[in-house]
Amino acid sequence: MSCPLCSSAAKEALVAKGIPILDCTDCGHRFYNVNATPFAPAEIYNDAYFDGGGAGYSDYRADRQLLVERGRMYARKLERFTSPGRILDVGAACGYILKGFVDEGWEGIGLEPNASMAAFAADDVGVAVRTGTLEETEIDGKFDLVSMIQVAAHFYDPAAAFARARGLLAENGLLLIETWDRASFSARILGKHWHEYSPPSVVHWFTPKGLTDFLSHNGFERIAGGRPSKWISGGHARSLLKYRLGERKILDLIPSWIKIPYPAEDLFWALFRKR
Repeated sequence: MSCPLCSSAAKEALVAKGIPILDCTDCGHRFYNVNATPFAPAEIYNDAYFDGGGAGYSDYRADRQLLVERGRMYARKLERFTSPGRILDVGAACGYILKGFVDEGWEGIGLEPNASMAAFAADDVGVAVRTGTLEETEIDGKFDLVSMIQVAAHFYDPAAAFARARGLLAENGLLLIETWDRASFSARILGKHWHEYSPPSVVHWFTPKGLTDFLSHNGFERIAGGRPSKWISGGHARSLLKYRLGERKILDLIPSWIKIPYPAEDLFWALFRKR
């Protein structure tokens, strides 16, 4: 398979859980060959992804307050660059992060391939989330912000998704991305055992430089970025550890209600302005 960003040839970089992970020989982008198996977002990110553990979540709804606060945090970061306007939150799940933005004065919609999550957003959270993917769903109007919090790594076709986001942005609109950093210390030390090598739910692994280089050649200018702070519930942490380490009785001692800091150096956020 050729690189999904620059179409250059790729070579095998490592094998994680028996699945080959590829590196582009030109731009260096790391990815999973999505053509190796049928890629159906609604099936991969099904209800079990949000409450079945494994590479997904043990109980996504249990992290409601943490996720709402995450949306608020990013909304406050953006105050330096723009006033609240219209947002499209891609991969919105049941709308918690979108709700955080709304609480800070934004308005808009979310987009989510899981129909159950989208329905929950409307019925229980009070925000509008449409069912669909960025690459394929018809969306009317323009947005001042497109947010992709822990989403870019899941795109079937990232080049098409970023191009679509640019087309949906108003003049000088902003693109906010948070994703995993495959050049982080833990990723380099753990190698194929790094917890974010989990295809087919995660299919792309970016670096801050690689993402910036690609977007700077495709109509965006990077204007801010850094390492975000992040907290997850004990239940989510326990699920992730079991996915990597297997069933260990000691992991059952982690209480579900506790808040645990996620290793921030594994993540990066970046803000881009449409040129």
